[in-house]
Amino acid sequence: MLLALFLIDTAAGLYLFLPLIGRRNAGAKFYRLIFIVAGALSLCAMVALVLAHRPATGPIILVALTVIVYATLRWPKRLVFRGSAMLLGVAYAVAGAWQWHLATGASWPWSIVRALSSIALLGSVNDAMLLGHWYLVVRGMSIDPLERLTHATLASAIVRTIVVAAGLAMPGMWHEAAIREGIFFWMRAGWGLVGPIALYPMVWGTVKIRSTMAATGILYVDVVAVVIGEVLSAWLGV
Repeated sequence: MLLALFLIDTAAGLYLFLPLIGRRNAGAKFYRLIFIVAGALSLCAMVALVLAHRPATGPIILVALTVIVYATLRWPKRLVFRGSAMLLGVAYAVAGAWQWHLATGASWPWSIVRALSSIALLGSVNDAMLLGHWYLVVRGMSIDPLERLTHATLASAIVRTIVVAAGLAMPGMWHEAAIREGIFFWMRAGWGLVGPIALYPMVWGTVKIRSTMAATGILYVDVVAVVIGEVLSAWLGV
C-alpha cells in the first residue's frame, strides 16, 4: 500500500506540474517523456496493489487515461486532448487522496491535504530535475520554466512543513512520531523538509546564471532528499 501511495503521488506530481513548464517551451517530446514516466509509475502501483491483494482500479484508470492523453497530444487544441488531459489531472488528484486514506487510515479532509502537499513537493522537484536534463537536449530553451519550478519546490516544501507541523499538533502525534519513532521521524524532517528548503539558495543561484548543468546536479540531491522524506512520511503517517 505504501509503495503504491508513493508511486501514485510521484506520477501525479510529474503530470500536474507540467503547466509550469509549458509545451511551447519544452516541446511535445518532453511532455511525452513525462507521460511515459507517469504511466510507468502508475503501472507499477497497479502491480504493487495486485501483489498486496488490494483493488487496483485507480491505477488501471490512470494508465488508460495516460495512454489516451499520450495518443492525442498531437492535437493539443482539440477537445479530445483537452478533455482527457483535464480528466487525467482530476483522476491523479483523487487517486492520491484515496491512497493516502487507505494507507494511513486518516480522515478524508486530512488525507486530501496530505496528498496534495506531497504531490506538490514530489512533482515540482522531479519535474525540475528532469527539465534540467532537457536543457542539454534542447539548446536555447528559455530558463523561465526552471525558474518557476525552482520557486514551486520551495513553496511546496514550506507548505509540506506546515502540514506536517499541523499533524504533529494533533493529540498524541508528537509522542507517537517524534518520540517513539525517534530517528526515523528526524530523518523524515531533516531530509524531506529541511533539505529542500536549505538547497533552494544553491539551486536558485545556479538557475539565475543559467548554469543548468550545475542546477541539475543539486536537484539530484534534492530529489533524493524529498524521496526519502516522503517515503518515511507515509510510513510514519505524518
